[in-house]
Order: sequence, then structure tokens, then C-alpha cells
Amino acid sequence: MPRLLIPTPPTDSEPREAPMRLGVIACTALKPELERLLAAVPEVSRVIYLEAALHNRPHNMRQRLKAEIRALAPLVDAVFLGYGFCRSLRGLEREFDVPVILPQIDDCISLLLTPQRYTEEIRREAGTWFIPPGYAEVSAQMVIEALNLDRLARHGKDPMAMARRLFTHYRRGLFIDTGVGDLQALLAGARQFCEDFNLTLETTTADTRLLETWLDKARSAAAQAAKQRRDGQSAAEKPGPDLPSAGDI
Repeated sequence: MPRLLIPTPPTDSEPREAPMRLGVIACTALKPELERLLAAVPEVSRVIYLEAALHNRPHNMRQRLKAEIRALAPLVDAVFLGYGFCRSLRGLEREFDVPVILPQIDDCISLLLTPQRYTEEIRREAGTWFIPPGYAEVSAQMVIEALNLDRLARHGKDPMAMARRLFTHYRRGLFIDTGVGDLQALLAGARQFCEDFNLTLETTTADTRLLETWLDKARSAAAQAAKQRRDGQSAAEKPGPDLPSAGDI
């Protein structure tokens, strides 16, 4: 498993340099796993988690991420995006001057399974609703509110019935055990969700090496950008040549 390299702090005899600053913007689906990894990454200076419901409106998700990156850019040396392409983010990283590291995979769930295993699970059952720990606490009521279905009650319609109709094409819920959180509590939440939406619950184990690899790439990009920033500051601080005074002319 790739290891996240943590830089050794300088001793008193070594010059102290301005630290590199890594910003993180991620989907709440990956929050538990990222929080565990980021605890060992001291360079992280800003972390923003965006609601998973943004996936329901791909264009809005892209615009929201662009706004968040623009706001974060002056404060960091690089930005790591805890997303895949997710139907709307392909090429997003090329729209900014600050280095933006977007994992080059189709779906953020692949960061917990690998693209190969994600594809295998879809082949086994096309109607799979993936349930990472970040989703395990999602209830039927939260789905109703995220999709604005609660307003149907004002018109005499059942929001839960409509929510179930939206899940008609899903047949199983696949809980992904990533080794974080209270497993029994997470499974209980996943089980309740599956019961509410008539899904068969299955479980599998995660492989987060891809997530770690992309986070390492973001750290490398931040380190390189920080060095360029420090070099630029040093050049600006160098004194210019001595000019002759009026008495010397």
C-alpha cells in the first residue's frame, strides 16, 4: 500500500521556509476516508466538503466547484479534488492557474474500490446503489429533502412513494467497508436504507490505495508550486545594484 510521506520538520540549525499549503475540496461520500488520511498530512490548510446531493445536478456541481476553487486559490499552492469525473467534471482542472488535482476516473466511488472493481460490481448487478460510510447515514428522509420531494406533500402526494419510484431501477445496496467508523452502526444505517427502498444489502471491502495515490500527487504538486512561490519571493526581495549618488556624478 502506498505510504503518504510526511516531511521531517527542520531543525533549529536549518532555515525555515514558508510551508506549502494544500487545499482539499471533496464530496461528503469520501469524508470519513479523507479525514483519516488527511490527519497525517500537515500541509493541508483548508478542507471543504460539499453535499453529495450535488451529483443530482451535474452542471450545478461543476459551477459550484469552480466557485469554491476560485475562492480557495489565493490561499493555497494546490487544490486536491475528492471527486471523479462524475458526469460533469472532466477537464475542470485545466481551467485554473493554481494546480488542481482531479483523479482521472469516472466516479468518486472508484477511489474506494478501484475502477476495475467498480466495473465488476456493475457487471454483477447494473442496479447497484453504492453505500460507502459517507452514505451509510443517509436516510430516506434525507433523500426526500435533497430531491425537494417534501413539497409534494402540499399537493396531497406521498414523497416517499415518489422517492421509491426514483429507485425502481436499483436492486441492491452495496455497503463498502473502508475500515472507518462504527461498523455495526454503519451497517444498521445501510440496512435501514435498503429496507426503505426495497434493495438487497450486500457488503464488500474497500481498496483506498488509489485515493492515497492521487492525494500524494496533490502533495507533490503543492510542494512544487510552493517552491516556485518561495523562489519568486526570494527574487523579489534581493536588493538591486547600488546606484551612484548625486555627489559621485
